Amino acid sequence: MGTSLHQTNVHKATVYTRWMLCSMPWLLLASLLWPLLAQLQRGGAPTSAVSLAAALTTVQGIGATTAVAYGIGRQVLPVPLLLGIGALTALQLALMPYLYDAEWLTGTQSIATLSVVLALPLAFALSPTANLRLYASAALAETAAAATVSLYLDPRMTLPVLTVTATGWAVIGLLMHSSVWFLAVMWQLDAARESQARLVVAEERLRFARDLHDVIGRNLSVIALKGELAARLTQHPKAQAEMVEVQRLARELHKEIRDVVRNYRTTDLEAELDGARAVLEAAGTTCVIHHAPPAGGFGEKTQIALGWAVREAVTNVLRHAHSTHCTITVDRRNGGETQLQVTNDGATPGSGPGQGTGLDGLTQRLAPLGGELCHGYGPKNTYRLTVRIPNGES
Repeated sequence: MGTSLHQTNVHKATVYTRWMLCSMPWLLLASLLWPLLAQLQRGGAPTSAVSLAAALTTVQGIGATTAVAYGIGRQVLPVPLLLGIGALTALQLALMPYLYDAEWLTGTQSIATLSVVLALPLAFALSPTANLRLYASAALAETAAAATVSLYLDPRMTLPVLTVTATGWAVIGLLMHSSVWFLAVMWQLDAARESQARLVVAEERLRFARDLHDVIGRNLSVIALKGELAARLTQHPKAQAEMVEVQRLARELHKEIRDVVRNYRTTDLEAELDGARAVLEAAGTTCVIHHAPPAGGFGEKTQIALGWAVREAVTNVLRHAHSTHCTITVDRRNGGETQLQVTNDGATPGSGPGQGTGLDGLTQRLAPLGGELCHGYGPKNTYRLTVRIPNGES
């Protein structure tokens, strides 16, 4: 119930933010374009020119909204869309001297407002996905172009146009980038919550399997032995047959419970690697996985041991290190040896896992397979955990 409610809240927040960001270009363009159209009409511009200005701005608004939707959805922005918005911006900048010479737009305020209107679509299109260098380069180029045009029209307009255009680029970039960052963090937290829930379920399954095996399995073994003893002690043939049946049922049930426990205790290496990546990246640690299983795959016992090793290593990274990068490598080496290596940065002497029960338990799990566990500090504040299992089953 709690997880479902949390997912619903995340979905609501995503939808609300998506609608807010997609509607923002229209709100700003409409609020700034309306006075400009009125100024064009007062300046004697024909209806066709006013309609063309409104149509060009509408097309740019559609392009900007589409680009914002791509950015929020974490999709690659189509290059033709970006080039189209840039071409329309350049065209409108080139038309500014004509509007000014025809006296359809006059005054510093009108030219400065038009400069902001021309900058908005391109700024909205780039801000969700472009890196800082690309966004700053585009902002500098468009602002310089607007300032150059205003310098040609009237040098007194240059500073106001430069100021409002640069401010518009900065405000839009900060607002859009922070909103998209907020969504990304929220999605990562949601993914981490789901991963944590899966880990809790897995731990509970293992605890249940252990208790089931230890308590019920032991008692069933006793029942089977008691039934065998009673069958030997009794003299009545029918009673002996019933005791043999009790003994058979107890042993059959014991076998079924062991099969259930074995399934509960089995860990999937692929699932553990996927879970490790999700948990580490949700914690801000970049996780790179190199997984090269043999043609026939790893054997069941080897896979279980490797899965436990991955889980223990990731737990130690999260608990004992301020890591920004973690590399997990699983491969089959020459001679049939299976090796797992987990290397992370951000480890300082004294921050390692030490001699905890987790590593002791992992060593005990590796012992029946002849495996060994090595761990320790490396150069540049790194920490490496290595598991080797000789002649891993395929």
